[in-house]
Amino acid sequence: MPFTPQALARHYYEARREVLALAGIAATPWYQLTADERAVADTEGQIVQEAFRRAAEEQQAIDALDRRSAKDSAELADRPPLPVRSRPADTDAAQV
Repeated sequence: MPFTPQALARHYYEARREVLALAGIAATPWYQLTADERAVADTEGQIVQEAFRRAAEEQQAIDALDRRSAKDSAELADRPPLPVRSRPADTDAAQV
């Protein structure tokens, strides 16, 4: 990822603080957090980063399945159709 875990933690915390403020809940600004509070925020940033990694990995797997399905569909489309047997003219449809 193109950002440091500390930068992610800080921006995530501040975005969270802004959302909470819209709901009327006050939270301490990043620069006023204690060392313990920053450690918690850093951990949350690592959790968010791990969630992004997992989501990207999952999307790659889905994309690979989609590519494989498209390839399989294309191969099936290239096959000639199966022959269809016709019924004798005197066969009653109710007997079938």
